[in-house]
Amino acid sequence: MKRVVFLALAFVLLASACATSLATVGVAFRVESNVPDATIWIDDVLVGRVADWQRQGRYIRPGFHRVEIRHPDYYSYFAEIEPAAGTQTSLRAQLHPLLQ
Repeated sequence: MKRVVFLALAFVLLASACATSLATVGVAFRVESNVPDATIWIDDVLVGRVADWQRQGRYIRPGFHRVEIRHPDYYSYFAEIEPAAGTQTSLRAQLHPLLQ
């Protein structure tokens, strides 16, 4: 029983340490766009919609990242960023409608 409690406590402490460590060594990243329903892809991984990253942003790992903003009715926007740890970075993506 003591071992189960110890393992549960260790897991909780480890999980909370991971969340706070990204905030302290990560990069605060915001995305602004004229199409809030567009999706954000970082390093070919879907991470959410522009509306979710617009106001408060999120934390990402420092270093090189390839960012793509996609929407089916607009041309995609591509950017490469390389933010340093502990910094704040924002990206402005002006999407242009597809020609019909």
